[in-house]
Amino acid sequence: MKYYLFILSLLLFSLILTGAANTQYPGELFTLAKYRWPLDINNGYSSSFQEFRSNHFHAGMDFRTFQKTGYPVYAIADGRIYKIRMVKRGSGRGLYLKHDDGNSSIYFHLDKFEKNLEDLLTQVQRSKGQKYFGNYYLNKPLRFKQGQVIAYAGETGYGFPHLHLEIRDPHNFAINPFKLLKLPSQDSNPPVLKGLLLRNRNSSPINGTIGEHYFKFKKVKDNHYASTKPVVITGPFDVVLNATDISDSKRQVSPYEISVFIDEHHYFFLRFDRFQWEDNNQLGFVYDMFRSNSSSYFFNLFSQKGFSLESKNTPLLHLVNTIDYGEHTLKIQVKDNYNNVSTGLVTFYKIKKPVLQLAKCFINEGEISLEVEKLDAELADEITLSLKDRDENTIYSGRVKDRTISQKKGFFLKGSFDEICFIDFSFLKKGVTYFRKRFLLKDYWLTGITDINFDTFINRDDVFIKVNKTTQRFSTDSLRLSVIQGGGSKVIEAESSGDSIYFRFKPLNFSNKVLLHFSILKDNQKIVVIQKKLWLIYLIKGLKQNFKYEEFGAEFDKKSVYEPKVMYLEEKNYDSTFPVLSRQISLSPYYFPFLDRVHYTFSKDLPNPRQVGIFKYDFKHRRWRYQYTTYDNVSKTYKRKVLSSGTYALMRDIYFPKISFKSPRTKYKKYLKRLVVTITDKGKGVNDNTLNVRLNGKPVDCEYDPDWQHVVIEDLRHIKTGKNLLSVEVKDYGGNKSSRTFSFYLR
Repeated sequence: MKYYLFILSLLLFSLILTGAANTQYPGELFTLAKYRWPLDINNGYSSSFQEFRSNHFHAGMDFRTFQKTGYPVYAIADGRIYKIRMVKRGSGRGLYLKHDDGNSSIYFHLDKFEKNLEDLLTQVQRSKGQKYFGNYYLNKPLRFKQGQVIAYAGETGYGFPHLHLEIRDPHNFAINPFKLLKLPSQDSNPPVLKGLLLRNRNSSPINGTIGEHYFKFKKVKDNHYASTKPVVITGPFDVVLNATDISDSKRQVSPYEISVFIDEHHYFFLRFDRFQWEDNNQLGFVYDMFRSNSSSYFFNLFSQKGFSLESKNTPLLHLVNTIDYGEHTLKIQVKDNYNNVSTGLVTFYKIKKPVLQLAKCFINEGEISLEVEKLDAELADEITLSLKDRDENTIYSGRVKDRTISQKKGFFLKGSFDEICFIDFSFLKKGVTYFRKRFLLKDYWLTGITDINFDTFINRDDVFIKVNKTTQRFSTDSLRLSVIQGGGSKVIEAESSGDSIYFRFKPLNFSNKVLLHFSILKDNQKIVVIQKKLWLIYLIKGLKQNFKYEEFGAEFDKKSVYEPKVMYLEEKNYDSTFPVLSRQISLSPYYFPFLDRVHYTFSKDLPNPRQVGIFKYDFKHRRWRYQYTTYDNVSKTYKRKVLSSGTYALMRDIYFPKISFKSPRTKYKKYLKRLVVTITDKGKGVNDNTLNVRLNGKPVDCEYDPDWQHVVIEDLRHIKTGKNLLSVEVKDYGGNKSSRTFSFYLR
């Protein structure tokens, strides 16, 4: 009886494990390290699973091949090759192997296939009459055993020599290959934590600043990091982590897992195990779209509506709002695919915004008289008082001993105060000025103001108007803002931060034109009103919008966002070597992800439209880069699909491709193996379909490699001793044509 109970308990235990295992993903596999490593060499890996790419997640892992081609590629498991792929760009040559266990493995950028597959490739090319035919499904899939050579590593498609491997389950989910491969060596390099980018939510400055604040990490001991300066907040914020993993080949790759805690409350968890094709729309949920690239990663450490890849789904705003005032710890743990872990600790202080009210404040016969009606700043380490002249020069400074005052209390300062205009109260925590309150002693200069300088900051659907303190010296009592949008209007009171005064509002309606009426007040009466203008786009889920500004247009599909967001339009004037044919349009914030079907357009009737395209400004390299553009000849409209915003303009590509050739290293015909021609283009790019290469007047078979920016000529049938002529002709996608003829001599 005990024996049967024991067997029954084992069966029940196995069923419980199986049920638990299948709750997260369909068809999940739990037998790890079951597949063969696809190469015999071990030069390390250069890209990991689910890394950032400009418009998708990296669906596999990349193996380095010493910058060489021709290494044998082995089947990682028993199965059948059921599809071959032949494309000029992208993945290049590819093979699809269906495993006996239901999974599939995919191999890209191959130089050539195994002999039987290579013969089949030749047959398909002949039957279709084209070299690059896309995908071809085999009528009779070919059987291969684990460890059998199926191809040879190459550099076809995009990228330098490497092998790209994907593993997909029966439901076509991409699976992290690290969990299924027999790893030949251990990677002992832990992830590197570089810093945190914080953005304020609502009216909650971070270290006294409305906007973005970057905090660097410093390594304090093995695999442990800490912020180099304290963080003081007054409310909720968004967290963006700048971190990377170091592969066994010392390449910067994406880590495997990120966990984030506030005071040991585990609020965020992201693990790169698998994803499906539709999940690529969540690229901007995982990564900051503006700052991330294929070797630098900024992770959004907060849940968002529609963010299903993150498992905790705990609103950071709610969590920060519910914790007590005082000291707290933000802990970040980052793990790589080899279980190396790095930890970052950030001590932050949640401080209640101070309350300071003066009953009176004036100068009388060499004496400043202050009467504090209320002061509530219990958690401040220090409160300072500064007397400043109109040019912000400090004439006097001191400290306020009290932290709380509930009944009126008078203060008197004696001295020569003829030049004093402002009194500033500054509130500090851990040396950080997190709040500043200004009072005017003299306001005669207010009537002379004719303009208001301000910066605009947007996070989600909050619009912040930050008055530029370097040129505008106001107090919260001397400035008020009226927002007029469509048929609505609202009066906004000024708020203080540590470095400026600001106004915060949400869009009143969907009208794009917003008028800002700044009222300058003296004794609570308007003495000057200054009008400014904003262009905003208010996006909400389920609403399709077409925005128009002069020749620029933006088309937003109803699935573009999952939660309300605001975009701010302004014109820029960056230098360009290309002729600029339109306004330079900036739609910010640049880090907002567009989930699906967003297009920017420029409508303009221009001569030679083929030469014209949409260009985007590259802030890192301070140059304009062409973006793939379509043109509608009927509406005279140029169109570009975008996944995140930036600064765009319509420009003309007037630059011809540059062709250069270095004479071969050998002077002897019998030793010559190949010729190399370099072709570069700074505009719309080389159109390799127009490439025409002739050797001594005879056409030769060769292709342009956009990664190396060269043409390798190995067809040397028409080479001869004596003088040789090499002619190269090519156009770029703007139709600009270049041709060069080079001569060289061989013995």
